Amino acid sequence: MTYLYKISKPENVTNSTPILFTMHGVGSNYYDLTMIPGEGEKDFVQIDVQGDRPYGSGFTYYVPDFSRQSEEEVINGTLKDLDTFFDETVKEEKLSFKQPRFFLGFSQGAILSLSYSLLYPEKSNGAVILSGRLPDYVAAEAAKKTVLDEQPSFFIGHGQFDPLFSLEVSRATKAFLESKGLEAAYHEYPTAHGVISSEVTDIRNWLHVQFKQ
Repeated sequence: MTYLYKISKPENVTNSTPILFTMHGVGSNYYDLTMIPGEGEKDFVQIDVQGDRPYGSGFTYYVPDFSRQSEEEVINGTLKDLDTFFDETVKEEKLSFKQPRFFLGFSQGAILSLSYSLLYPEKSNGAVILSGRLPDYVAAEAAKKTVLDEQPSFFIGHGQFDPLFSLEVSRATKAFLESKGLEAAYHEYPTAHGVISSEVTDIRNWLHVQFKQ
């Protein structure tokens, strides 16, 4: 599978310049999250990744139907494709594998950002998880993994009135991450399944701190 993407880069890119991959929700596209990390000229590389499967009026990374294949099979297959894409894009764009990598995802994109960071921790410095959830099988697999010297950090943002994934789901994700000794900045917002302006401010502040470390 191949993914369409759009990229923005600062004029000078070094081995310490962060790379931020964004992944949207079901039925959306790679424009959806572009402005959340920041506006105008940025001091990091941003790669907005579009799902490779048409879905509704937009795209999806996988069809959320687990009747023929298990959730584990579907998501793991998608993560494998994305992992290949991430590495190939770094090469194609003449970036460096030494650059820190971060992820920002909404809904399905949040599930993938969280799952990837836990199952491929050596390839993630952190992730912004917006209105997402932690699949049970990912938690089980991540619980077996050896703790690395440098673990990814997480920002979790969730709507108090989210009809798709309840607050209990989000709070359980926070509890799991903390049980693994992972940093999890947790925020609840007065919204449904979406992102509001105060959340964007918190995300940008969190990313700014992470990018400077």
